[in-house]
Amino acid sequence: MIVRLFIGFFFLTSFLINAQYASQNGRFQVDERKGCAPLTVTILNANLLTTDECTPTKPCNMNWGDGSPGAQNSFTHTYTQPGVYTLSVLYQAMNPPTDVIQIIVTANTPPSFNMVTCSGNEVQVRVTDTNYDAYIINFNDGSPEVQVPKGLLAIANHTYASSGNKTISVRGKDVNADDNCGSNTQMIEALATLPAPFINQLNVMSSDRIDLNFSGASNIQYRLEIATNNNTTFQLAQTLFNTSTVSVTNLRPDDNYYCFRLGAYDPCNNTTNYSNVICSANFDAAAQNNQNQLNWITNTTGITNFSLERDATLLTTTGATSFTDNTTVCKTDYCYQVVSNYSNGSLSISLAKCVTAFSSDVPTAITNATAIVTQGADITWQQDPAFQTSLYRIFRKSGGANAELIGQSGTPQFTDASYTTEGEFCYQVGYTDVCGNAAPTGSEICPIRLSGVLTRENFSSLSWSAYTGWSAGVEEYRIEKYNEQGVLIQSITVTAGTTAYTDSDIDPDNQVSRYIIKAVANEAGLGEAVSNEIILIKEPKLFYPTAFTPDGQGPVDNETFVVFGQYIASFEMRIFNRWGELLFVTTDRDNGWDGTYRGKEQPEGTYVFTADLIDLAGRSFKRTGSVVLLRRK
Repeated sequence: MIVRLFIGFFFLTSFLINAQYASQNGRFQVDERKGCAPLTVTILNANLLTTDECTPTKPCNMNWGDGSPGAQNSFTHTYTQPGVYTLSVLYQAMNPPTDVIQIIVTANTPPSFNMVTCSGNEVQVRVTDTNYDAYIINFNDGSPEVQVPKGLLAIANHTYASSGNKTISVRGKDVNADDNCGSNTQMIEALATLPAPFINQLNVMSSDRIDLNFSGASNIQYRLEIATNNNTTFQLAQTLFNTSTVSVTNLRPDDNYYCFRLGAYDPCNNTTNYSNVICSANFDAAAQNNQNQLNWITNTTGITNFSLERDATLLTTTGATSFTDNTTVCKTDYCYQVVSNYSNGSLSISLAKCVTAFSSDVPTAITNATAIVTQGADITWQQDPAFQTSLYRIFRKSGGANAELIGQSGTPQFTDASYTTEGEFCYQVGYTDVCGNAAPTGSEICPIRLSGVLTRENFSSLSWSAYTGWSAGVEEYRIEKYNEQGVLIQSITVTAGTTAYTDSDIDPDNQVSRYIIKAVANEAGLGEAVSNEIILIKEPKLFYPTAFTPDGQGPVDNETFVVFGQYIASFEMRIFNRWGELLFVTTDRDNGWDGTYRGKEQPEGTYVFTADLIDLAGRSFKRTGSVVLLRRK
């Protein structure tokens, strides 16, 4: 302080010594030859070397050099614009007649300066402007003004008698110049004690940058200090002034954690009052099978807990420094951040880390499928709900041939429109789940192939292939018999090992029978597998006696020749004698031949008949036979 005041006194003294300035030839003087605009210059003595010059009786012409009109004996003038001007005085009886002096007018720019608050109501002024030779500081409390030179020594400390808002003014002044330049005035609060700052939030912004937000006061010099992977060995990182945010770059937060503290520095007394300590977290996220593993490293001093966010939404709060997120969906991108919650309310937010979830689990093969044969083969299957897929692949083989891909489906069902029982087709279903993992090809699915023939007894003989496609197998088979109109007329249940059945039921009303086989699974919820349908049409039958006795002696049933039939829709019978003569015609099966022709009994012997038939299935038949006519004596 003593040194600075001495320098100021030296400058002020040198200014006072040169209070008057002589012209080039020494014929006149001015009070100022340099200063800020507007600058007023007064000619103090225009008659230094002679007498009676520039008087009313011997006037001089003054040209101020700024374009203003010249005038006689004009001793004062104000320059309004910055510039370098030549003031000339024209004498009447001198040789040379003119004397001059150079006037310099500078821009009137208030100087810039900073103010720093110290403890003990002390402040420090630092002039940052360099446009002037010196600066005059007025603390506006009645104390003497302080003058400092420009440059590194343009600093002055001052202690106020009390705390509170103070006004400080600074103006510039050049050597050998008028002290007429304007002042820059600022407000500052004098404080008895410097308050400690508080770091509110730390944000890791990128792989090399951390931002801090803090609460502080104006005009206090702060020192930001940093420690790497600890919270004790701090080093100065930056000096801050009149700001509440700071960015620290050239860091490696992916490899280290950093702790910060902020000091309110008192340059007057060389003391520091420190803030809270806040630390970043070295945060990592790694995708693992069916989960994302999150780990972080930091100094936990002062931390209450950690908030883990996924996609900007709170996932969990924990006191640990790791977490396993097992609620992931494969091929989904997740972004995580960990927030360190300090007991004092400050927050430290990590850099966001994004990963793509995956699963390498092999999907379960499809082993339960149900086949229903209609116009083609309709196949439905069940899939392990733990796996999801958007596309199934269906393979088919015929007999002992290799399986080939025949189609794809987005749902668990498929129809093979080209299915035939003769092809002996079996199927398999495969898929790739949404995670890109391929399931093993599933079990074979072989629809029931039903076939049937009529026996010599006109019975329906059925046989079928065993159903495959269910992991737990077949519980039983059910044979369903329908009439020609599709009405169920009989249902027969047989054991799982049975693959043949003979329907010996005599049904005179239904010549046409439709059969299907249904398989019932041991495992509930799989539905019924259904075979192809077959249609068996029984042969129409004619029954007739080989002889009859139309003699009126009985028995009654043997008095006429009647043809009995099964599955006959229409009937026409003709009877001929041995010479081919037509004796009898009827279309009524109940109307038999009584052995006469035109009312005359016919002789004993063998007679031939023909029958034209249409059965219940609409088929036409012709039957022939013979009968012996006998009469009792």
